[in-house]
Amino acid sequence: MSKKDNVVVVGFAETSKAYEALSVLKQCDEDGRVELRSAAVVERKPDGELSVLESADNFALLGTASGSMIGMLIGVLGGPVGVLLGWGAGALTGELYDVGRSEVSAEALVELGRAIPIGSTALIANVKEPTIEVVDDEMSKLGGEVTRRSVSEVMAELEAAEDAAEAAASEARRVVREQKKAELNADLDARVSKLKQKLHAA
Repeated sequence: MSKKDNVVVVGFAETSKAYEALSVLKQCDEDGRVELRSAAVVERKPDGELSVLESADNFALLGTASGSMIGMLIGVLGGPVGVLLGWGAGALTGELYDVGRSEVSAEALVELGRAIPIGSTALIANVKEPTIEVVDDEMSKLGGEVTRRSVSEVMAELEAAEDAAEAAASEARRVVREQKKAELNADLDARVSKLKQKLHAA
């Protein structure tokens, strides 16, 4: 049976349950029921940032999800793009996310992000599943609700997020340059005017 490569987010009210969920997934991996590629226990802070509490990465064998797709996902959902998508202080609308890639709706990122509300703890994992029942059943026993999207969807939207961030940074730099140029021009005009007044007075 072929395995589907998915990203799952499981939210919990209790931090201890999220840690337990990570242990359960590791055991499922050892038992051959799923293939756990990378995972992290995260907490959504009041400002919308995602703080990594514990992580594991079988694929990179580094003991951390920081260099994996899960690491990138955490960075996006807990960073500036996460704010654009509607999490954290000063959140804007998700429509601003879609810069330069109108074919990508950010639906997967929005859905995964909503599964980690402010003040909650969640398990984020990249798993290869022969059937979704394994993870769903195990997480249900712990009181967790699974949100699942395919890796291909998530990767497409992460790429779009990178493009959006680059476009936003480029636009910000352009605005700053224009402001500085306007300030320099205004300063020059003021200096010319002041010099004319002095010459006229003389």
